[in-house]
Amino acid sequence: MSYIRKRTESEDATVNDLALPVGNRQLSVVTKSFQLNVAERLGRIELLLQEHSERLNELAQGGGTTASSPFQPNLFSLPASYSYQLQRQQQEQLEQSPQLGGIQSRHDPGSVNLDPRLDHHQFLIPTDHFTSASSLFALPRIRNMLGEYPRSLFHDIEDSLPLPEPLDLFQSTKLDWPSLDNAAFESLSANYFARVHSTYPLFPEHDFIRWRTDIYDNGPAETPETAICLCVWALGAIAPGDEQVPLPFHVQAEKDQLAMSLFQPALRLLLKWTVWGFQPSLPICQALVLAASFFAHLGRPLHSWRMAYFASHNFIFLYEKQRKANGHLQAPNDDYLRVLWSCFMIECDRAAELELPRTGIEPMADRLSDQMPLPRSLNPLEHEELIYFAAETAARRLLNRVHSSLYSSEHSGLISFSDMNPATGSLSLVKLVNVSSELHRQLEEWYLSIPESLRPPLGTEPCPNDRARVLRLRFYAARHIIHRPFVLYAALMQQQARSLAPSSVGSSPVSPHLSVSTPASSSAVPAGSVQPLTSIPQIVLDKSEICIKTCSTYLRNSTEMLDKRSPYLWTFSQTSMANLLVLVTCDSIPQLQRFTTDVKELKELLVSKLRLWATPGSSFEAEMRILERITTRD
Repeated sequence: MSYIRKRTESEDATVNDLALPVGNRQLSVVTKSFQLNVAERLGRIELLLQEHSERLNELAQGGGTTASSPFQPNLFSLPASYSYQLQRQQQEQLEQSPQLGGIQSRHDPGSVNLDPRLDHHQFLIPTDHFTSASSLFALPRIRNMLGEYPRSLFHDIEDSLPLPEPLDLFQSTKLDWPSLDNAAFESLSANYFARVHSTYPLFPEHDFIRWRTDIYDNGPAETPETAICLCVWALGAIAPGDEQVPLPFHVQAEKDQLAMSLFQPALRLLLKWTVWGFQPSLPICQALVLAASFFAHLGRPLHSWRMAYFASHNFIFLYEKQRKANGHLQAPNDDYLRVLWSCFMIECDRAAELELPRTGIEPMADRLSDQMPLPRSLNPLEHEELIYFAAETAARRLLNRVHSSLYSSEHSGLISFSDMNPATGSLSLVKLVNVSSELHRQLEEWYLSIPESLRPPLGTEPCPNDRARVLRLRFYAARHIIHRPFVLYAALMQQQARSLAPSSVGSSPVSPHLSVSTPASSSAVPAGSVQPLTSIPQIVLDKSEICIKTCSTYLRNSTEMLDKRSPYLWTFSQTSMANLLVLVTCDSIPQLQRFTTDVKELKELLVSKLRLWATPGSSFEAEMRILERITTRD
């Protein structure tokens, strides 16, 4: 089966022509062919998952599932055809009425036979309504008397009106611009593009060169482009270079201090625009995503999310503005695509671990994936980083599918085994096996879709760069949560066997952590007694074994990334803790203990990495304290 979208020759030429700066468009046939291959690889990665929703629906609905559309995203909006349907219903009622062409008496509202389903519709103010006072400026009579006034007149006036000086807090003190020389800025820029840029490739390097040249020539100004440059330099300062990691504490502290001094004026500008700015722009979105990345490097997930939240809202506003201005969405601008999918990645990574408000960027990206594809406009220096970006975005979409398919309240029947009635339990287990097997098949297809030259090896052998390491971690993260429900199933059966045993004591193996007084082993039962051995289906044991090996491999890979600051610092610390807790749970199940011999080693390894970032009151400190309380078998 081919996942590569077929394009016409003219489309191929367009992709290749747009891929390079104007000065380099005289490409050789060989170079154009190479670019086409890269674009086709991106297309394969992007389209890989589109066929899977229908298959998952069939599996999840098997065996009596009543969910009408369990895998369709909530688009947070009315159907596009709603207004037309309502208008047609009303028209039919008017035509059927014998009085005045269907008009009913206003004194007899009960005589109107409206469809009762209309009571459930939301009547929202349309974004493109024309009931405002300023919309009347377009009336010919008014226009002839007053002249031309834009519909946005009052919005523009209020947008440009400064706050009273006592309230203009962002202007109360002058911005403290950094005082480094150009050579130092160039060094930071180089480190950014070598170490950071590929995670969120928001713009080509030649765009950045134009922006920073303007600062060199004219000095910094309160513009989005200046904020972008400051964020780039701050990220270049905080990201590790060629140094051996982990860095000594005093060296890391010096790098952090320099980075924050560069980021501070950018943050001042961004807060001013997000709080009191009323005209979103693409450069503001780009600067906000960079700010989100900076906070992620600091291990501050909520602040990172907030910056991405602002960026997503700005982007959605720009998208709607473009759509209304043109009557349709124009051919997607590559810079817009880079922002869209970067916002999507950040919001999804945060939503996977924290309960936070959603902006709508996730369903928007899912709904418009055919109109808003992954970035394709490549120049020869960008092809690898954009393939990595496309592959990781596809992995994130697959992870979202796993969350939706196995862990949402709509599908709690797949992993809720509180009622171990044989009939109910068997039905849930059959559905769980089918859905998880299909998701695992999709995961393996995603992995094989990555171009072989960039595909990271599985296991623990060295990867060529951090981008390959991240893809490998995404693979094991997905395989872990695909198979985790089987561990929960086995743990619950084991706990029930303990509760039925006359001498059973101890805590549930499903508990997220074990107290110091409750060893995670067979010693949880009184000495001299035999721990009850329940009959766990072989398929559950087999799938649990896969989960155990996956968690162990994930931890051996993630701890390497926890040695240094990266945009994944907090995310990988959370998922690493989750993997270790699953291993501890498996270690309390006798049938699985032969696979969990390295739990103690992995716990000590993870705790040592978390200690690097465990500042007082931080999540890292809390994770470290939690894991220190876990006891393991010797």
